Amino acid sequence: MALHRINLTAVLSTLACSVSLTVACGRLGIGDGGAAGDGVTDGPDASRTDTDGAFGDGLEPHDGGKPTEPPQDPGPPAVRFIGRFDTRNAAGPTCAWPGCRIVANFDGTEVKARLDEHVESWMQGGPSEWDVMIDGALQPKLVLDLGAHDYTLASGLAPGAHRVELYKRSESQNGYTQFLGYDFSGGTLLPPPLPATRRIEFVGDSGPAGFGIEGVGQGPDCPGPDWSAHWQNFHKSMGARLSEMLNADLHGTIYSGKGLVRNIWRADPETMPVIYPRANPLDPSSAFDYSTFVPDVIILMMGGNDFALGQPTDNGPTPLPEFTDATRGLVATFRSRAPQAHVFLALSPSVRDESPPGNNGRTNVKTAFDTVAAERAAAGDPHVYSVAPPVAAESELTACNGHGTPAYHDRVAQQLAAMIQPKTGWQ
Repeated sequence: MALHRINLTAVLSTLACSVSLTVACGRLGIGDGGAAGDGVTDGPDASRTDTDGAFGDGLEPHDGGKPTEPPQDPGPPAVRFIGRFDTRNAAGPTCAWPGCRIVANFDGTEVKARLDEHVESWMQGGPSEWDVMIDGALQPKLVLDLGAHDYTLASGLAPGAHRVELYKRSESQNGYTQFLGYDFSGGTLLPPPLPATRRIEFVGDSGPAGFGIEGVGQGPDCPGPDWSAHWQNFHKSMGARLSEMLNADLHGTIYSGKGLVRNIWRADPETMPVIYPRANPLDPSSAFDYSTFVPDVIILMMGGNDFALGQPTDNGPTPLPEFTDATRGLVATFRSRAPQAHVFLALSPSVRDESPPGNNGRTNVKTAFDTVAAERAAAGDPHVYSVAPPVAAESELTACNGHGTPAYHDRVAQQLAAMIQPKTGWQ
């Protein structure tokens, strides 16, 4: 299997990451992530790794996503990565956060990928699962095996130009994956998709994660761990749907069970403000280079876990002043990394005052979000908004452990789009 190797030695600019490997970075609807460097491939195709991305590189999708039009300025052949990748290992970038995308255009009849899957001893419900798309058409998902393996993604394709995409549908606590290259079996890597002109970051917990979305009708408790990769699918989540609706690249900075002050697992000290700066949420040393992806819109949808019944023993809800201060601090981080971004503090429709009784989760989260948005406006920052999509009906929360159905995620995505478009001017 002739893979193009990556050399991640040079830090790249926001829109140009260059490396070598049949990989290259991407532009497909989930943003870019991480730095990369120039290198020389071990095969006939030059390639580049870009850390920005979405789906149109001038090779406009046509007939199910197959590239048909040559781009005005395609650049050299490359694979594109979209999402937060840890790029410190020269052998290939690693994705832990959900929603990472690995996209390439190629001329050939076959494509394989070499992936190295890691599952830690404490993890349950792994390994990672990835969606595969060929020319825009969804293929059977990949359930990875531990360690490094070669996976055939498509064979017997018609001669000519095609597009391949890998999309990480599961969360980091179920496993993380190192990408070691695409192999086109004698085919040729083509210039990659260009970045979208719009960028969204969605920061959240299990509500927007697509947690349990494949388990509708299985429970309330789905067989095995409710949080297993088998039941997850970030590709169907409200953030993914929103990015499709608005034609934007997306970063899914999502981790189920996390809060701003207290996680659902109360003994876990790594809240979202702690892990937010990381390229890999599981690795404290993996600092994410914010300059590689500067969002136009940031959505924060969290807080339910701060006011939920804590596990394994409950120590009560987060005091409102502490939650407000944590929201204030995270918004300051957002503003420092993206001075012009529109920041939406979105009250989750699944958070309710009566669950658990007496914790007043919905009221407290909204109060904190309203307070921080008002403070930012008073300080001369009018682009921080407190928004509240309508509370979920019981019929919308029949996925694993009372989480949202596909219809719920679609509904919330549509409502968020309607809130975002007047502020940004996006049509």
